[in-house]
Amino acid sequence: MISRAFVALAIGGGVLLFAANSMGGTVTGVGLNNFNQATPPATLASGVRLSAGREFNLALNSDGTVVGWGNSGEGRSTPPSDLASALAISAGSYHSLAVKADGTISGWGYAANGLLDIPANLQSVVSVAAGSYHSLALQRDGSVVAWGYAGNGRATPPSDLRDVVAIGAGRDFSVALKSDGTVVAWGLDDQGQTDVPTGLANVVAISVGANHTLALKSDGTVAAWGLNDAGQTTIPTGLTNVVAIAAGEQHSLALKSDGTVQGWGDNSSNQLNVTGSDIRAIAAGGYHSLALHGTGPLITTQPHGQTSLAGSSTTLSVGATGSGLTYQWQLNGQDIVGATGSTLILNKVTRSTAGIYTVRVTSSNGSTTSQNTVVVVRGHLRAARPQMLPGGSMRLFFRMSSAIRLPRQISGAIRHRSRPICKAGRLSTSLSPSKVARFKSMIRPPRNTSTASIASEKNKDPPANQFSYGSGL
Repeated sequence: MISRAFVALAIGGGVLLFAANSMGGTVTGVGLNNFNQATPPATLASGVRLSAGREFNLALNSDGTVVGWGNSGEGRSTPPSDLASALAISAGSYHSLAVKADGTISGWGYAANGLLDIPANLQSVVSVAAGSYHSLALQRDGSVVAWGYAGNGRATPPSDLRDVVAIGAGRDFSVALKSDGTVVAWGLDDQGQTDVPTGLANVVAISVGANHTLALKSDGTVAAWGLNDAGQTTIPTGLTNVVAIAAGEQHSLALKSDGTVQGWGDNSSNQLNVTGSDIRAIAAGGYHSLALHGTGPLITTQPHGQTSLAGSSTTLSVGATGSGLTYQWQLNGQDIVGATGSTLILNKVTRSTAGIYTVRVTSSNGSTTSQNTVVVVRGHLRAARPQMLPGGSMRLFFRMSSAIRLPRQISGAIRHRSRPICKAGRLSTSLSPSKVARFKSMIRPPRNTSTASIASEKNKDPPANQFSYGSGL
């Protein structure tokens, strides 16, 4: 509920700052305002999360409702009246997407090029990314689905892409962050959009602009690549202690651990003039920028996306400034009973563990909610009763963890006693999902593997640490 709304206020240098107050802080906008995209509405509730499109914006309220403002052409900034309990949002150039509580997607706005042709039966979605003419969805098994205009391969994720925890869509390209801290990009590359820097690692967040990408590393530094016509990928010298990033049309923003924002790139509409030392979140649009100001704790270390095998454990943690802090973790928008520490340990994960995690950090001055964090849970196929065949090949029968549904196709590397013995091609089965399935694989183990020892186990159910075949859900 809004306590009051501000009209335009004069800020130094002739920049206009537009603001609206909510119980969770003040949302301000700077930059081009021809569609009122830099003027937050007086209908923002507490704890909003922001997504800036080219000429419009979306805000996700803590109650799951979505508010839009700015250019309303084709209805891009007008969420469906029946949209409720949303968990994630994305504003593109001309259309919008939201993840609903049931894991399905709601889309609105420009419908040409198949932008709103959400694939049938797409479910278990944990994140979405709206580009200019294509869309991406991240499923809780770490896989990416794309639709819309497919030119230049922007809507064709690599066939071996897996373990993804974050996605971004630009004008003609797509980017994915994997749980191991590496980044994958595909699509048009005429301006270096998909030229991920060699050796880039330890990435914890990505933000994709029209033709460039920002990557936040675990040490608080930033990497960038893509079009640099306005200096948007020229990282300022000495930029450190960054806790959040935002990429716009031709400009870039970084939120620092002291609550201030540093911007670089195009400033033709004063979109870089984000001021204040109490900023808690940022978003970069076409030629405008948004900031959420607040008195609650500043989250200096966001929880990082994780990929875990079914039955294993994983840990999420958060870091924030302030004293006397309390914590409440949520899964898919619902409080997790007893999860009230800065660290959340998830034991013996199953499919129901996978989803969107957030944590609300509270001090005597207010609360701040973390960014969405995705936890992916993968199954583990184990081979039972290997059968040696003439010529030294063998046939493996795989057993799937009961906690995970069986995939139609699997790919990866066959291992014996945790040691790779063969890189396998894509294996297929026509069997319907079940706990046990038989994948016939003619594999010739390499010379340094004892085929005799493998054959001697063919009449046994090998322990879990013997034959295994990693697979997605």
